[in-house]
Amino acid sequence: MKACYSCDKKPIKDSIYKAHTEKIIFNKLPKDNKHYHKVGAPSKVISGLKPDTCFFYFGTNERLFTSPLKKFEDAYGNLKNSGCTRTDSKGNAKIFLNCPQIYIALNGKVYNRHLHFIYWDEKNKMWSKTLFTQPLICHVDKEFVEKHRKKALVIDALPEEMYDKKHIKGAINLPASKRWTENDLKKLIEMKKMTVKNKQIPIIVYCYNKKCNASEKVIHRLNKMGYYNVVDFEDGITSWKGDIESTKEIK
Repeated sequence: MKACYSCDKKPIKDSIYKAHTEKIIFNKLPKDNKHYHKVGAPSKVISGLKPDTCFFYFGTNERLFTSPLKKFEDAYGNLKNSGCTRTDSKGNAKIFLNCPQIYIALNGKVYNRHLHFIYWDEKNKMWSKTLFTQPLICHVDKEFVEKHRKKALVIDALPEEMYDKKHIKGAINLPASKRWTENDLKKLIEMKKMTVKNKQIPIIVYCYNKKCNASEKVIHRLNKMGYYNVVDFEDGITSWKGDIESTKEIK
């Protein structure tokens, strides 16, 4: 999944892409490698990095899920959605990052959600010129779903028989286990009479619970089709306490 227009065509390792730091970004990097984390941001473990190495990570700032897209510079701001830490001996590190917004890149295109990181050059006491990019999926809770579901397209990624038995009210069914096309998706969007006509319609996908990966599979498929304004309700239908629907009784 390519995450930025300046990235290499193929990942170098574990979905990590190598790119070049835009001047506008390099001028906003911290002056040193003092460690810090964004207080209150969700944690995430990333792997496949250089072992025992300091790095700076950042993403775009958060934005209202249903609001219009911003341009590159406005989306990143002063790189406040960031942190600086060190990998362990296996190249793993825990980072704290708010859900990055998707944005309009300098080439006018939109890409899937991602984070960037850049290594500290210990020898020259400065940040490296090479930027790395890694795609990511933002996970949201039931309060987020309740707040945005009436203005977003909610997708149930479970098999049809499970959807028929119980699903979030207003959700459509696009099972991860079934083949469906972009035309199928467009027809469902038209049926829902969504006001957003382009591909950046806000979409919430869910499956059964945190152990279920059907929602992430559907999100990857949506991204390949160019639908990037997508988040994952990872707790799934088992944790949903709001309105539900049942299409038909399952014996």
